[in-house]
Amino acid sequence: MGNFINIYFLEDMKIKQLLLASVTGLILFSCSDKDDISVSQNEINSLSVSLSGIKSATNSRASSPTDIITSDIKNVNSVLINLTDVNGKVITSKSVTKDDVLNSDWNKLTDPAKGLKFINTPQSVSKVYIYGNPGNAVNNNVINTKLAEQQGSAVLYYGMDDDLKPIVNEPIEPTPTSGKTYTANVTIAPIVARMQITKISFKNAGSFDFTRSIGGASKKATVTWTQFSGNVKGIYMNNFYNTYNQPGTLENLLMNSTFEGHIHDGMWTFDTNPIIDAAPFASYLIYNSGDGTYANLPLDLSGKCYAFNFFPGTAIPQLHLDLSDLVIEGLASTDTEVFNPELASSARFANLVKYYKEINTELTAADFKPGTLYNMEIELIPMLDNDLGNVQYNVLVHVTVAPWNEETITPGFDLEQ
Repeated sequence: MGNFINIYFLEDMKIKQLLLASVTGLILFSCSDKDDISVSQNEINSLSVSLSGIKSATNSRASSPTDIITSDIKNVNSVLINLTDVNGKVITSKSVTKDDVLNSDWNKLTDPAKGLKFINTPQSVSKVYIYGNPGNAVNNNVINTKLAEQQGSAVLYYGMDDDLKPIVNEPIEPTPTSGKTYTANVTIAPIVARMQITKISFKNAGSFDFTRSIGGASKKATVTWTQFSGNVKGIYMNNFYNTYNQPGTLENLLMNSTFEGHIHDGMWTFDTNPIIDAAPFASYLIYNSGDGTYANLPLDLSGKCYAFNFFPGTAIPQLHLDLSDLVIEGLASTDTEVFNPELASSARFANLVKYYKEINTELTAADFKPGTLYNMEIELIPMLDNDLGNVQYNVLVHVTVAPWNEETITPGFDLEQ
C-alpha cells in the first residue's frame, strides 16, 4: 500500500531548527535524525500541507527610503516542499506558485480547511523541508545564495520538521484515502535579519560625558554644545557576510576599515577579487553622475525607513553615515586632552558599531537572529570622525524581533575611546 503525509504549514507555531552556531561559523537550522516511526509504514497513505498568513510587501531596494516591514508581513509568493529520508535525501519534491484560482494547489495549501495532500508517498519519507521564495537558491535541499539576492521582503524563507506527527486516521479531506495520515508541523522564517532606520536626527543642543584612557588612566570630560545640524549624504553597511550556505557556514565577510576611497562614483566597494560594488544592497545614496556630487538623503522618513538585510552570524554589522554641511556652535569640553572640540569641525563620518538591548547591555553577535526586524532611531551628537574604524557618535536604538517577530530594546550610547 502507498504512503501519505499531511504537512500543516503554521506560521504562528514555534520555529524549529533556527539555531546560531558557535564562533567557528553559523549553521542555521540544524536537524536531528529520526530513527524510527511509531506506526507501521503500511498504514500510512498521505501527507498534507497547510500554509496561512501570507501577505505582500515591498520587494526592492532603493536610494530613497523604502517601506517599513512589520511583523505581520510574510511575503511568500512560492514554496518548494522537499520530503526526505532520515539522512536528508530528497524523495519527493513539489513547487507551488501563488495564484487566485479556486481549488488550485496554492488554494489548498493556504486554506487550513483543505490542505495540499501528497498521496502514495514512499515509506522512507521521514522529514519535511519547506522553502519560501526559493528562486535558484535551493538545489537538492542545499541552500547557496548571496546577500544581493536577499533584499526587500520577498526573501528566502526556511523551515523543517523531522518529527512527523500526529498520525491521523483517514478519511481526511480534500482527498480521502484509506489508512492513516502523517502531519508535519512546519514554521518558515526568513534566513536574513533586517535593520530598519526609522528616524535620523541631529540633537540640536545637549551634553554628554566622554572618557578616554590616557597614560593608562581613565579620564573624563563633559562635552556641551548649543547648536548642531547637518545633512546625510550616504548610509553604508559594513562588516557583513555576503554568502549563505545551508548546511554549512556563512562565508565572504566584507569589511572596510579606514578607506574613504571605497565611496566613489556612486559605489560602495570592498577589496575582493573581483571588487564587489555593494551599493545596490548595502548602501543608500543619491549620486549625480553628471557633476559627480551626492545629493542629501531625506531625513523626514514619513513612515518609511532605510533598511539593510543581513545574514546573522559571528559578525555584527556596522553602519556608517556620511555627513556634510555640519553646523556646530557652542561646543565646549571640560578637558580638551580628553575631547578636543576643534577636531569636530572637520568630521565626516558617524560610525555605529554597537547596539544595546538595554542600558549598558550590548547586543552580541549571537543576539542577532534570522527572521528578526531591528528598528532603530539614530540621534547624532557632535562627536564624529573621519576614520571608519572609530566609534564616534551616539545612537538611539529600538529593536523589533520576529519571523518577522518583534521586541523592544533600550537606546544606548558609546562615549568612550
